[in-house]
Amino acid sequence: MTKNCYLCDNLPDDLDFGGKTINIYVRGDNLSTEYDAENDGDVVNDAIYKRNITVENRLNVNLNFFANTGTDLWNERNKYVDTVRSSVMTNDGSIDLVAALSYMAPYMAQEGLFYNLLAADMPYLEFNQPWWSSTLIDELAIGDRLYYASGEASLGMIKGLFCFYFNKDLLESYKLEDPYELVRNGRWTLDKAEEMSSKVYCDINGNTKKDYDSDQFGTFILSVDFIPNFLISSGLRMTERNSDGMPYAVLGSDPVMDFFERMISFMEQDAVGVSQSNTEHQNIFHEGRTLFLAAQLSTSETMREMTYDFGVIPYPKYDEAQESYLTTSRSTYSAFSIPITAERDIVAAVLEAMASESYRTVTPAYYESALKVKYSRDDVSSQMFDIIRESVCFEFGIFHGIMLNGITTDIRNVISGVSTNGWASTWASKESSFNAILTEFAADISALEQ
Repeated sequence: MTKNCYLCDNLPDDLDFGGKTINIYVRGDNLSTEYDAENDGDVVNDAIYKRNITVENRLNVNLNFFANTGTDLWNERNKYVDTVRSSVMTNDGSIDLVAALSYMAPYMAQEGLFYNLLAADMPYLEFNQPWWSSTLIDELAIGDRLYYASGEASLGMIKGLFCFYFNKDLLESYKLEDPYELVRNGRWTLDKAEEMSSKVYCDINGNTKKDYDSDQFGTFILSVDFIPNFLISSGLRMTERNSDGMPYAVLGSDPVMDFFERMISFMEQDAVGVSQSNTEHQNIFHEGRTLFLAAQLSTSETMREMTYDFGVIPYPKYDEAQESYLTTSRSTYSAFSIPITAERDIVAAVLEAMASESYRTVTPAYYESALKVKYSRDDVSSQMFDIIRESVCFEFGIFHGIMLNGITTDIRNVISGVSTNGWASTWASKESSFNAILTEFAADISALEQ
């Protein structure tokens, strides 16, 4: 059955949970923007509000979204995990559904705090539906075990999709090729990005070195956190699966080694810069001082008042032989888990209803109304948003990167030049511990009773 051209879920029509309050533990950095939004006339906030009311009325529940952390969740991550752990260990009934920062979920799952979402008797959750990311589910599962999942219920997954922005004024001034046509023709590659970037770089203050406060760049990466996506956009992976479905590392393979050599060369160009934080030099694109900006879809929300005209395209392919453009989402979206102390069946129904209703209301509001209309400058950008969204894929190692000995930090440090050891020696020093942690994690997950 469909509704307004969107597929409906298969929850029974007669579900009635008697006005039960469902306590949903979210994050202080997205409580008001993704979950407990007001009906204030903003198209996205209104959609979130409508979703919540629809789920409450449909299942006869009261959704209580709450947080005890602030906007700087990373520095309060231990507080978040401690809160979940304490609730489960004391069985105080304070948390029915966990919507954690994705990086945190594996630690809590490994402790046995959550139900297996793939259990044969787990009701209502249908991960083959479009409101769940099937590729992410496949990546997160260890055999027949899955303790956290994400999809349309987390608006952050769409907001975090990586992309490139380009300055149309600089493009015209330097008589460069049209990035839209390059994308359409399959010619938007790292080589092309480097070629075009080199033509735009200008040492404005004449001090013969990169100066992010004054120089003009060809490509600027808004945060080092966005660097690991180049591995994904180049068609490569951090892990593969063996015949038993267990993940193993491929970070020492020849294609990966070649990728690092190529990316380090790319980053060493004067025309290419990168911010070492999420806020440093965040206005460089607004000021018209870079042709390309590697960022994420949500970055467009800051560009409404920009004087310079801009467009959006995917991250470049590694080379023209690569079949398609690829991207992933920054691992700051929410991963959903059901604590073993919660009333599993009720919470599973609520989670499925939230996800499917988000698919029909929240995602279209953000993607079709806000992103394509409110934050776009031309119709072609809308087509590019579709290409970016259709190219999304996920990777076990990216999601679990912090747990896996901080491997994503090593990747970004080598590529950005913070570490000068090169990837071969870096991986040689990390491989043993990476594999040990991965093996232990898979064994612990496989041994859980729930």
